[in-house]
Amino acid sequence: MRDDVRLRRAEPSDVDFVTGLLAHPEIEPFLSVHRGRERADVLERIEHSQRRPATAGVFVIEADGSRAGVMEYGTFSERSRIADLGGLALHPDFRGRGVAEKAARVFQRFLLLELGFHRLQLEVYGFNERGIAHAERVGFVREGVKRMAYRRHGGWHEGVLFGLVREDLGLPPRIDLLYEYVARHNQGVRTGDWEPLGECFAADARMEFDGVAAGPYAGREAILAAYHERPPDDEVRILSAEERPDGVEATYAWAAAPGRRAGRMILTVRDSAIEKLAVVLDEGP
Repeated sequence: MRDDVRLRRAEPSDVDFVTGLLAHPEIEPFLSVHRGRERADVLERIEHSQRRPATAGVFVIEADGSRAGVMEYGTFSERSRIADLGGLALHPDFRGRGVAEKAARVFQRFLLLELGFHRLQLEVYGFNERGIAHAERVGFVREGVKRMAYRRHGGWHEGVLFGLVREDLGLPPRIDLLYEYVARHNQGVRTGDWEPLGECFAADARMEFDGVAAGPYAGREAILAAYHERPPDDEVRILSAEERPDGVEATYAWAAAPGRRAGRMILTVRDSAIEKLAVVLDEGP
């Protein structure tokens, strides 16, 4: 049987499903005791996920239209764009069908490419052989072990550390640069700090717009000044990206309307930096 697997952000109406799943006798022994599993705790995390979707999330895994599991993340470092993953729970009825693996890979790309995290990290109890095998199957790299770190089930147990960075996805370098630029753009929208964005541009870079009365801007300093003076007020979501002989062309949407194309970005790349950024606003379908 091939399951149609999808992820969606949990809603308050999912609280009883999530709470019941986390209390399942085949799941609860492998979960961290630091993540609250009472109904009020779960509801608080779901509501936080709805209010601040870029910083934390509770997601329901669906398989063939039925709720099958849950996954969560939180921000470990805003500056370095690190997400902590945890709370993976799949109902035993859905095991052995590849549901968790499919959901995990979708989750990875969502966090790394859409939300702009650069690193994902998680920790698994040393006795959780199923969890360790899952992490390795979906591409996480074992980075270390905390020896005798946690008191659980009457004894001391290891914590096995795993990490995954965007470069592990194997994107072509120019496509990877596009996503790094967008991640820093979105971080600037959230924090007001545009300086990291400047590192994506060559010193003599040029930025121009078609469809809006702005620019052109010549030079990294002028580009940064433009972001400070007229900062964007919404985050970008990449819809498609294709390499060109000298760079990348991508279509994008605004986060406020993620399903509607807002325009195109054409990046000319030189020595792993943006030499020219042309933004064409077309408000297409």
